[in-house]
Parts: sequence; C-alpha cells; structure tokens
Amino acid sequence: FAANPFPRYPIIDNNVRFWETIYSKYSTSQAVVHDSNNLGIVYEVIPIFNHRMPGASKINKPLFKGIKNKYRHILDKLAKGIKPRSAEEKRVAKLFGNISRKRFKKAADSVRVQIGQKDRFLEGVVRSGAYMTQIKRIFKQYGLPEDLAYLPHVESSFNLKAYSKFGASGIWQFTRSTGKQFLTINYALDERQDPILASYAAAKFLKNNYKSLGSWPLALTAYNYGPAGMLRAKKAYVSYERIFSNYKQGYFGFASRNFYSEFLAAMRVAKRLEKDPSVKQDKQQRTIQITLPAYIATRDLCKYFNISVDTLKKLNPALRNSVLQGTKYLPKGYTLHLPSTYRQKELLAKMPGHLYHKKQKPTQFYRVKRGDTAGKIANTHRISLKSLRRANKLSKTAAIFVGQNLRIPGSVQKTKTPNIIVSTRQKHITEKHSPVTLKTPTNRLPVLAEKKKNKPEWKNIQKARSVVLGELSVRNISKIKGSHQGTIIVQPDESLELLAGWLNVKASFLKNLNNFSSSRRLHPDEKIRIPLNLVSAKNFEGKRFDFHLETEEDFFNAYKIVGVSSYKVQQGDTVWEICKNKFDLPLWLLKKYNAKLDFSSLRSSQRLTIPIVKAI
Repeated sequence: FAANPFPRYPIIDNNVRFWETIYSKYSTSQAVVHDSNNLGIVYEVIPIFNHRMPGASKINKPLFKGIKNKYRHILDKLAKGIKPRSAEEKRVAKLFGNISRKRFKKAADSVRVQIGQKDRFLEGVVRSGAYMTQIKRIFKQYGLPEDLAYLPHVESSFNLKAYSKFGASGIWQFTRSTGKQFLTINYALDERQDPILASYAAAKFLKNNYKSLGSWPLALTAYNYGPAGMLRAKKAYVSYERIFSNYKQGYFGFASRNFYSEFLAAMRVAKRLEKDPSVKQDKQQRTIQITLPAYIATRDLCKYFNISVDTLKKLNPALRNSVLQGTKYLPKGYTLHLPSTYRQKELLAKMPGHLYHKKQKPTQFYRVKRGDTAGKIANTHRISLKSLRRANKLSKTAAIFVGQNLRIPGSVQKTKTPNIIVSTRQKHITEKHSPVTLKTPTNRLPVLAEKKKNKPEWKNIQKARSVVLGELSVRNISKIKGSHQGTIIVQPDESLELLAGWLNVKASFLKNLNNFSSSRRLHPDEKIRIPLNLVSAKNFEGKRFDFHLETEEDFFNAYKIVGVSSYKVQQGDTVWEICKNKFDLPLWLLKKYNAKLDFSSLRSSQRLTIPIVKAI
C-alpha cells in the first residue's frame, strides 16, 4: 500500500472538518444547519430536544422543518436577485461570497440538518476498547492497514445491537446478502452480531474492494455504495476526486459522497479520545473457548456452568434469541466462549455427555385457518397451550391470525457424547451465497382467526408483528423422470439463489428445471418447481419459515410501529423509490400494510398506508 493509504484530498477538506465537529463538538442535543453540497457553509447551530430521548423525533420534526424553510426563503430571494436587506440575509449572502443566482437556487434546494454525535461517538470509543486490539490484529493478519479498524465508528459507534430498517446488522452493518458471503446467518446464529467474527468478514470484504478498485478512498466508499457501483463510477471518472466532484448516478447521494470523509474524521477524533486519560475504555474480557461436539440446550448449559443467560449472550453475541430462549439448541461445531475461571475449566473437563443432543430442534409449523384457536391447534398437535404461546410469543389472550404460520414446539432425543471437549481457537465459518434480491411480498392483511370486535385494519397488523404470513408449504410432490419434485409459491425476499441454498443445488439448476432464462428473476406469488432429491420437503419448509421469521423478529427487536399515515402515489413513483427515498422503509413492511394492492402495477393517485416506524 501507499505510504499514506488514506489521503486527505484538498477537495474534501471542508467535509472532513465538518464531520470532525459533528463527532467532537456538537452533541445529540444540537443540530447543525448547513449546505449539503458545500459542508464548509454552516448557517446555524440550534439547540434541539435530545435526539436519543423518547419522542424526540416528533418534537424536533417541526423545528427542523421551520429552520429549513427559513433559509430556503432567504436563498430563494437571493436567487431571484433581490438585494439582501436584513442582517440575516446579509449574513447568509456573505457565506457564499460572489456567486451566481443559479448557485443560490441550488443552495435553496440543499439545506440540510445534521444532528451532533459527540456523546454518541464518545460512548462508541469507550465500547471499542474491548475489541480494537483484536480487530487491528485481524486487519494486520490480512495485510491491510490497521486503521481500517476505526470504520465501525462511522457505521455503528461500536454498538453491537445496531440494526437498520433495511436489515444491516452489527458493528460493521453487514446486510444479510453481503454477510452471507462471509458469515453464518441463520435462525440459530447471526455472526454479524459478533464483533470479532464480523471483523474477519469486513477484512475479506474490504480486501476484495481494494483489489478491484485499487485505492482505499474508493474501496471504503464501496463499503457504503457497493463494489459494483464504484466500479461503474471509476470507469466513468477514474479517480476518487473526480468521482467526488462529478458522479451523480444511481443512489450515489450525500451518504456515499461523504463516507470516506466521515471515516477520516472518525479516525482522527477516535485517536484523540483514546489518548485522553479521562476516557476509560472497556477492557477485553478473557474467555475460554470450546467447540461444541453436538447440540446443547441453553438452559442445560447455563445450569451446568452456573452462568446466567445474559452472561452467555454477552460472551457469545452471535447466538440468536431462538437459542437463548430454547426454541433452538446451540449448534454443533459452534465455538463457545465461557468466563475464564479455574472453576469453569474444571467443569469443562468433566462435562457429561448426557447434556448433548444428536440433532437440532426441528422446525415444524402450522398455517392458521379461519375459525382456528390457539387452544385447538395445541390440542391437535398434542402440546400445551403454554408451550405454543411461548414458542410464538403470543399474547396472554393467544390471539392468532388467518394465514399466520405458527411454530409447533417439539422434542429431540439426547445423545451420548464423549465428556472431553477439545479447546480450540475461534473459528471463522465461511458460507458463500449469492446476494438476495428484494422482492415484493404478497401476503394478505392479518385477520384475527377468531371473530373479534372490529378494529381499524392497521391495529390488527400492529398486533401481527413478527407474524409470518404466506403459503410456505411444498405442494404437488411427485416423482418425475426419477426425480422427486414439488411446487411452491414464491414469497417476499426470496430469490433463486436463496432457494437453491436451502435445496443444496445451484441456482442454474432451478433455472433449468423451470425453463428460465439466465437473467430471470423471481416474482412474489408465482409458482415454481423445486427438486427434493437432496433435501426433504419438511427440511426445506423449516428453513423457509425460519428465514422469514428472523427477518421480522430482527426488525421488531429494533423498531416498533407507532401509527400510520397516508400517501398518494405520484406520477413516476416506483415502489423502491417510495420505500427507500421517501419513507425509509423495507419493502416487505410497506407491503404488509398494503397487502391488497398489486405493487407490480402501482397507479397514480392510489393511496398507500404508510407505517410510522420508531426505533425502540
């Protein structure tokens, strides 16, 4: 690499300085009003209701709207050639110097508000102390600049629980599709949540970016914008500086344009704080590591080692709630971390084999029909109502919805496994999967299975959080030319690559089986054939159910719906534009609230119900 792998180009100097002040000077109780094209132009810094407090967004929203309108009005007057008269107008005009009226018009459309991050950033530096040494060692191991370890300050402030509306998770904010290329992500484990395992993935991803793009400014920008997009940008403008100044294609907007500047600023601020004796960083926790030779229940493990579930989760952040709550076992082959004490080492040496299980708890589910009750379903499957409620997080009234897929809890035999476990270093498990293409869901509105008092539709949907709808079963199973096959109805977020992974075949095999072209993509609600020679229908259905359930559970662990609004579809709108740019919502959630509309053919003037999402 170059002597300075992270150059600070003169063209981004204002941007770097701007983000340094955001990270080190202004708190989440302050907002900076500025020009989004020239970050050297700051109109005003205003006090706001602390952005991290409950209800802050609602309180601050009209304040932000008012301050933006104030400066838009002034800039519009200047754009029309009206001479500034008031002290405020003269102050704003002076910020720009001698520029054209056209530039004032552009500025009027570019007034932006940035909330300060000083307190949040400081907390991130404190948290980073527990991981920074290990992460730097990982990047050095891969032959990469160690300072890349500061990137999570931009992505997540080293918050292990960070989760975006579009499914980016962990300190490195990997989406599911990108994360699956390097990490294990399923209903038992999500290695994106483990800061060390995810750092191995980040090292691989960034190394690939650098190899294809040839510079760290481009490779880092690709972390936000995507490698394919940056390759197109490089082809068009060659250098980072020219891309920064001129590239405006696709979704290369404010966030992507500023990502490298934010990294430089975050690195500088974090290094200063690390040297500040008043900042006490978290310490790395020592653990003993074991590789599980078989499956084991969280309850049995915690009881034997006399540790709490909270301690287990803290030391093993990749374990999903399904494992911690007993729906699934800790998986065979998982590298488990335990407190490093003499007593734990003694217990480990004598660990009895009867605690282990031969197989993972199976996934069995039932799709609710009109007239069903939770009690009736429990009786049919010979389980207690309490276990059915616990497995599906049902309310005390056990309300269920037509079309809902309920998990049916079961039991698995234990196995006699040798008492001795060989302690190993942490493993990094790599699974390669093609990216999952976002598709439009087609489930219907959740309707209570039992007839209840009429309520607004969105109230029923609110009750149906983390409820998996849609037909997940394999139908028409038969043997055709010696091959077992079945048909399925494609569900939201499913792609040929994803289905192929569950079936242990290649995506090209599915395309050939269905006579699809090489560029063919799946559409929700269409029927396709799948092979069942390598995986049983029951196994496939279980993986499918777990995938859709984890998507909703992850989202609703981080967000809640606090109401709805209405939006009238405009000429030229696309579903993706509405979700991504206008309301910042995942497509499956928008569809859940508008299930009766055909999203493949939205018409102008149609009304959409927009869920109002709030971070928990």
